[in-house]
Amino acid sequence: MFYADLKHFKAKTGYEINGIWYPRVTSIVSIKAKPALYKFYADQGNFSMAESIKSKSADEGTLIHETIEAILTEKPVAVPHPIQPAINAFLEFKKKNEIVPMKIEERVVSKNHWYAGTVDVIGKLNGQLGILDIKTSYSIYRDYGLQTAAYVEAVKENNIFPTTRWVLRIDQAKECTKCGAKMREKGGNIKVRGGTVSCQHSFGETVGEIELKELDNFESDIKAFLACRNLWEWEHDFWIKKIKNGSSPI
Repeated sequence: MFYADLKHFKAKTGYEINGIWYPRVTSIVSIKAKPALYKFYADQGNFSMAESIKSKSADEGTLIHETIEAILTEKPVAVPHPIQPAINAFLEFKKKNEIVPMKIEERVVSKNHWYAGTVDVIGKLNGQLGILDIKTSYSIYRDYGLQTAAYVEAVKENNIFPTTRWVLRIDQAKECTKCGAKMREKGGNIKVRGGTVSCQHSFGETVGEIELKELDNFESDIKAFLACRNLWEWEHDFWIKKIKNGSSPI
C-alpha cells in the first residue's frame, strides 16, 4: 500500500495511545500471505470491483458487530432488516449459552512486544474466562489464531488472565430446497457452494448461521504472530525508523 507521509502511515496501520504509537494487530497479521484473498481479487475481473465488494462486505460485518455489541451491553437496538437472519442466529445462541462480558470493544496494548488491538469481547462464556472474537466470514480460518493469540498476550499484560479463546462465526445464507446448496450474498458477491452442480436451484429464505470454535495451540500461534510482527516491522522499516527517531516515543 502507498503511504503519502508518516501521518498517513500511522493512521492506517496503528493507534496513538497516551502519546505512544503502536502497530495495530490486524495490520501486523496482514503481512502473512492470503491465497484465498488473492483468488477473490482475481475472480472479480478488475481491482475496482473487488475493492467495492470488499468494502461493502466490511460494512455489513461492522453492522453485525455493532448490533451484537448493543445486545451484549443491553442497549436498545433496532436490527436492520438485511442482517436480521444473522442476528436471529446470535440471539438463539445467546439463549443456549451464558455470555457474561467484562469488556466489549476493548483497546489492549502490549508494551512488551509493541503492538495494540481491539478485542471484541473479554468475558465468560459458560463460566470460562476468555477472549471471544466475532467473525462474519464464510469459514473459520487458521489466521484467526494469530490475531486472538496477540489479544490474549496483551490482555495478560493488563493483569487479566483468560484461560482460552474462541472464534464465534456469524453468517447468513439461502439454502436450496432441492440439493442443499448454499448461496451467500455478502457484499453483493454471490457465491453458491455445495449441493449438486446440475441442480436447478430453488433457494429459500435467508437463514442465519453460527459456529463457535475454541482455539488451542496458543504457544504456536503467539510465536507465529510475533514472527509476523518482526516481518511487518522489517517491511515498513522506512516509516518505523522515522517513528523511532522521534516522531513517537516507543
